Amino acid sequence: MKKSIIKTSFILSVLNFIGCTGTDYNKKTDFDQYTMDIPQSWRKVELKGIDSHVFLIITKNGDSIFSDYGKYSEKFDETNKVFSYEEIKEFKSSGMDITGLYYSKKPEIDQAQGTFLKEYYYYDTINKITGKIKVPKIAGKGGIGIHFSNLKDNNSLTISGKNLNEADQNILLDSFKSIMIK
Repeated sequence: MKKSIIKTSFILSVLNFIGCTGTDYNKKTDFDQYTMDIPQSWRKVELKGIDSHVFLIITKNGDSIFSDYGKYSEKFDETNKVFSYEEIKEFKSSGMDITGLYYSKKPEIDQAQGTFLKEYYYYDTINKITGKIKVPKIAGKGGIGIHFSNLKDNNSLTISGKNLNEADQNILLDSFKSIMIK
């Protein structure tokens, strides 16, 4: 009986220790125009913006996430022009360099679906405001972020990072859910 109690106490102590280590609790962080919960191990650095409020969030791994609140923040309107095989053949015959051009059998569909973009895009409502979210198609390769347009005084908010590891990418997506615009 005594051995059982000691064994149970030991197991509970180990589980408690394991549960406490590695935990990175979120903290509500104030970015002047909005708040967002981020891990305690992430640091907020204010940058000097000309016509906007600009912050840098540095992750535990040293990666950078940019926050820009202003009239000219990035809008996530990336597209890639996709050409048909016939157009590419014509370009080549005229001596044009086709490096970096995208082409396919169904260029209109591939362009409309963003087939050659590195990110997926979708809309989500966060605290009653619609934001456009982008996530990399392959974790760690591409941009991740959120964009809110038409906020107070025609300002926009964009928070974005590039090539974040999968863990930080998931943490950032969860953090987006906590955004509160002032």
